[in-house]
Amino acid sequence: MVFHLENPPLVETENRELIRLPKFHLVGPQTRRWRILSESEISLFAIRFYVGGMYSLFSNRGDELQNQFPEIKNNFLLEGNSSSNFLSEDGISEFLANFLKQYPGEPGEIPTYIRFALLELTRAATSIGSLCKKMGISRKQLDRKFKEIVGMVPSEYRTVHRLLEMVRNPEHYRKNNPDLRFTDLAQEFNYSDQSHFNHDFKRISGSIPNEWFREYEKMSHFYNHDSSDTDRMET
Repeated sequence: MVFHLENPPLVETENRELIRLPKFHLVGPQTRRWRILSESEISLFAIRFYVGGMYSLFSNRGDELQNQFPEIKNNFLLEGNSSSNFLSEDGISEFLANFLKQYPGEPGEIPTYIRFALLELTRAATSIGSLCKKMGISRKQLDRKFKEIVGMVPSEYRTVHRLLEMVRNPEHYRKNNPDLRFTDLAQEFNYSDQSHFNHDFKRISGSIPNEWFREYEKMSHFYNHDSSDTDRMET
């Protein structure tokens, strides 16, 4: 859930489609690449859910939200709230807590076997075939229910998850690890060969690994701080 305080920007998809984001919107599960186009600084705050969170809290199906930015329409957003309410963390937290209480929908039950699959698929070496066999269900059955809840099939979820794990590790960037070898990185994340690794990485990120990991700034600024920032975070 994203709440823009100023005018929302445009999104450009990988096929050059331009989408004007609503001021308040969801970001559905994405199986395509896209980038934000904005000539000015973007001011927003957001709620990030665990995988399947919209389903378990509000019964919002992942497959119906896939690759979408649906507008959030709720009168609570307009009643007694202005930009001045969001000048402090406490003001934002209070707004979000009240907003979630009023958000429409009923809790949805995520089956135990999907919860188990979500955990198993965080391991790069997990075979989907063996996972289905372990759970006693067919691949078609797993794909259908998993996509309904998560918004993508298990194989796509596994690929996205392991690439996110890869790019979030500061030691995978040239600035921190000049001797990094991508053959080692591919092996660490259970890719059978370098070409498969390069193909997946380019398909998901739009860049080849060498280009991505050369640019330290692509990583979240959370990792890019000095010792004084660390001291403040720890206190």
